[in-house]
Amino acid sequence: MNVLQVDPKRYDVWNAFPTYFLEQSPVYVKGSVTTPTVFIEVIGHGIVAEAEVLLEEMIGRPDDPYWLGEKQEGVQLYSLVDLLQLHFHHPLLQMGMYEVDEPYESIRKKWNDGYYVPSSKWTKASYEAHLFREKLLAPKSHVTTCASCHVDLAERFGKEAYHLIEYHLTEERGIWVCPTCHKAIHTLD
Repeated sequence: MNVLQVDPKRYDVWNAFPTYFLEQSPVYVKGSVTTPTVFIEVIGHGIVAEAEVLLEEMIGRPDDPYWLGEKQEGVQLYSLVDLLQLHFHHPLLQMGMYEVDEPYESIRKKWNDGYYVPSSKWTKASYEAHLFREKLLAPKSHVTTCASCHVDLAERFGKEAYHLIEYHLTEERGIWVCPTCHKAIHTLD
């Protein structure tokens, strides 16, 4: 197995992972893997992180302020991981875009491919110029709901949603979209 799963109803991954990533602190994730690096999936969302496995051990629930609910489990197997990369809106690894038993190399390729120029229509220079133009012409955001997938970012990110939503410029007009849909729109162009 090369993917560890985190249940967002039991662990506040949305706040914990950015904190531990910025602090460069290791974090315990329930489960065991067979590879030295691992991908972390948030159940119901998709793969959000790549991490190096430091050790595995049988312990009770770790003393971590981001755990939700009461301690109920006994001793279980946890992996102590160091977050190498974090991306909550990866364009190629959302739920349904990979298989549960997909080989490590395949997931790794998708992880890396998500950071390149999104479509053969664009050169790197034209894509960067387009993104610059979108940022330059973007009015101040007054919405938090994506015009494409209709997800309200404020439900998950609160006031930060106004900073996360992105302006997409089409030939006719501009629309507000979430980062995942924005990447997908440019990929499908």
